[in-house]
Amino acid sequence: MRPYLFYLFLIYCSLMIQAVFFHGVKPDIVMVLVCIFTLKYGQIRGVALGAIAGLLIDTANGFILGPNILSKAMVAFLAWTIKDTLYQWNAFINAMVVTILCVVDIFLIYISLEVFSKASFLNRSWDISLMQVIYTLIASIVLYPLLTGSGKLTYER
Repeated sequence: MRPYLFYLFLIYCSLMIQAVFFHGVKPDIVMVLVCIFTLKYGQIRGVALGAIAGLLIDTANGFILGPNILSKAMVAFLAWTIKDTLYQWNAFINAMVVTILCVVDIFLIYISLEVFSKASFLNRSWDISLMQVIYTLIASIVLYPLLTGSGKLTYER
């Protein structure tokens, strides 16, 4: 239970850091934390943490509940599925997987907002999303060694 509360605390702190220090394009630090937690503690716990993290983001946004809940839970599910199919996991593979999952996360949020709120993203510039992916990749490269110790990932129960 302690790691779960620790990661919830990190997610809450990252939301505060993003709100205070980043204006405009922001890295998705929460998604990186959800991925790392899922890889360390398993798929069920990761999906639960992803859903709670998405709920925190959706309530902070104040728009509609659901897009971030769905996307963060799906990212946790996919992170564990990808980890199961790969033999070796390291910082480089983690960075590539986080980049792919960030794109999936953005698309899931866009599709959810398009369906449930009728907000059209058809004419939106993709520069913002591309910069978010790059910033999230940098956050992943920095946070992965810090939260996994020596950079090696071991599954803990």
